[in-house]
Amino acid sequence: MPADRYDRGEIGRRIKRLRLAQRMTVQELARRAQISPGYLSEVERGLSAVSVDKMSQIAEGLGIAVDALLAEDADTAAQAVVEIPAALSAAAEQLNLSHRATLTLLHGRQSLTARRSPEEPAEWGVEEWIKFYKQVQDYLPDS
Repeated sequence: MPADRYDRGEIGRRIKRLRLAQRMTVQELARRAQISPGYLSEVERGLSAVSVDKMSQIAEGLGIAVDALLAEDADTAAQAVVEIPAALSAAAEQLNLSHRATLTLLHGRQSLTARRSPEEPAEWGVEEWIKFYKQVQDYLPDS
């Protein structure tokens, strides 16, 4: 179904819900999606229509499939999958971290890496994730 057949207000609300669930600011998602924060804000408020290309960029910025934005029911959209690297999963298990703390670590690393380098970061091993955790543990949600 083409994107123009969906209610733009509902798509905007889904984008905002998914963005907030990942504790991401409008500015961060806009940077990841390579769109302007003003445009993203208008989309979230239902003031601007979103093209299929832009919707794809936004979904990529959220780390989800476009289908999650177009899902008919809120449960499907809310279940958008965030891929957790195997090494982070193993480190989280060793450290007994909650899912929320694990996601916060992942997003923290992505945020730091994105600010420092335009290149795709190398994958970390378990020991690197544990070292990173020890450096930022005071700033994480209850693990």
